[in-house]
Amino acid sequence: MADILPEKWMKGVAITTTVLAVVASIAGSRSAFYIAKAQLLTALEGSKWSYYQAKSVKENIAAAQQMAFQANILGATTPEQKEFLTKNLATFQKDVVRYEKEKAAIKKEAEDTGKDNAVVVRKGSQFSLAVVFSQIGIMLSSVGALLKRKEMWITGIIIGSISLFFIANGFLLFF
Repeated sequence: MADILPEKWMKGVAITTTVLAVVASIAGSRSAFYIAKAQLLTALEGSKWSYYQAKSVKENIAAAQQMAFQANILGATTPEQKEFLTKNLATFQKDVVRYEKEKAAIKKEAEDTGKDNAVVVRKGSQFSLAVVFSQIGIMLSSVGALLKRKEMWITGIIIGSISLFFIANGFLLFF
């Protein structure tokens, strides 16, 4: 008859596993959010670097055209040719300067996106660790209840509590 009556600490096990399950659920949801956000930021960063490369190619083409017009000016035989070549040379010189400015802005955007992505990945990893520790805590508490080993339940509480640190770090990034 004594085995049928639950021990007093079994209510604590039920509460512990419920709390840890809620923690695991919150951490899992946040982890999934940050994983998705990291994927989007990675794609965006790659797109920005591709755009930067396209501007580099355009800048190189404009610089090559600029050099070609400079060489052609030297060989111009009429004032009209020289005027035409000089006008086009000025256009390509402006293009080179414009592409340099555009590249600098694009590079900054890409680097900023990369920094944002690094933070997002760090946050996501903290929430993933919170899921792991809360699941271990749930498992130890449950096995402790099945085996009627209070020390396993206490170990589950301790390990499950570590998940709270990782959740807090996921939101606040202490380190």
